[in-house]
Amino acid sequence: MKSKNVIFNIGVLLFITFCVQFTDLKIGYVKIAELLLLAITPLVFLWRLNKYIIYLFVFFSLMALISLVTTYGLEFNYTVPSFFKRPYWITLSRYLEIVTCLILCNICYLYFRSLKKTREFEYYINLFIDINLAITLIFVLVYVLVIFGIISMNDTRLVYSYATRLRGYYAEGGPLGLMLSFFFILCRWIPNISKRIVVRVFLFIVITFMAQSKAGIFGCLVWLAIENFRFAVYKLKRFLLPLIAIASIVFIYLFININKMYVDEFERVRRAVLERPRDRNLILGRVSGFFIAPKMIMENPILGIGTGNYPLLRNNKEYRGFFPLPPEDIRNIDAHGYGGIIDILVDNGLMGLTLFFLIMGVIFLKVRNVRGSPELLLGFIVLFLFGVQIHFMYPWVLLALVLSSTSYDEVGSGSQIDS
Repeated sequence: MKSKNVIFNIGVLLFITFCVQFTDLKIGYVKIAELLLLAITPLVFLWRLNKYIIYLFVFFSLMALISLVTTYGLEFNYTVPSFFKRPYWITLSRYLEIVTCLILCNICYLYFRSLKKTREFEYYINLFIDINLAITLIFVLVYVLVIFGIISMNDTRLVYSYATRLRGYYAEGGPLGLMLSFFFILCRWIPNISKRIVVRVFLFIVITFMAQSKAGIFGCLVWLAIENFRFAVYKLKRFLLPLIAIASIVFIYLFININKMYVDEFERVRRAVLERPRDRNLILGRVSGFFIAPKMIMENPILGIGTGNYPLLRNNKEYRGFFPLPPEDIRNIDAHGYGGIIDILVDNGLMGLTLFFLIMGVIFLKVRNVRGSPELLLGFIVLFLFGVQIHFMYPWVLLALVLSSTSYDEVGSGSQIDS
């Protein structure tokens, strides 16, 4: 291995790490990682482009164009005078965010594929894990120092006051926990089983007790189920029918009780809003999104409300219902908090969701016989189901890992095809 290749490979890993770990570093409203990716976009288009990433680029471009038409027919009752947070511009800015995700995905695809050609993939994917574990250890050390009062919470942005939660360079502990669950998935490449278990236990402790991320916890547990599904089916096949029967009974029981819980929760939230009308955790995010997003879907089932329009349109009285209008300084920053799949359904309707899953289906057919790749593709989708928004970068690194396992199918400057 030549030293210049080592320097290049480590440089790429550090760049990917920056995009994954430091999402909340911004210039104004724009993430620094997004600016860097947009700056190198022309260079990426001179390289080879994976055809499935091109499918996704065409899909999101089509959705953005349709969204501009959709926006023309909508009425926005409350907006703030911010360039990036106004109708049309918010669609364009969200579209560019998604484009940066696809650019990162293609860079990672080319990088991982080149490592597999030279048989260096396992070394560098483990180095990538180790670099991010080191960063996480630094965050944990700061968290411990805050807990013991050695440094003040006001002296660091890594920890915040709500239940003393670790958030790293994310807005909250929940998104940090989901990002760490991404590395929980990547641990499948750690060859030493003992080390793999230790690292996963460490990540799970950080997700559970420091980031306090419920979505991150479930993400890890669901991945363990996905990762061990085939083994479990093989070992338990004689008990399969009884297990299905038991699972069905449990599901019906939970369905009935969860429905009752939601009725009770609806009344509790209504009362809480009257008591705490300016509580940001109550009037924004998942709580209000649980009531607002379904109304949007029912009113705009086919084409949706338009890419990026949720934080603007959610303020209309017909959608927010009994929730008060948020204060002006946070009025147009809301997200429903239910992840990228719901993002597509709300923004682009059933048509957008169907097209997205058609592309996922085509990719699945390509990788279905590649060991581990169908599970990773499912992990990519699961991250979006558990709350990761569609324009967050790290799930697209996972998709790049899936695509790098296929035979060559690219489109480049020489019209070469590589999948």
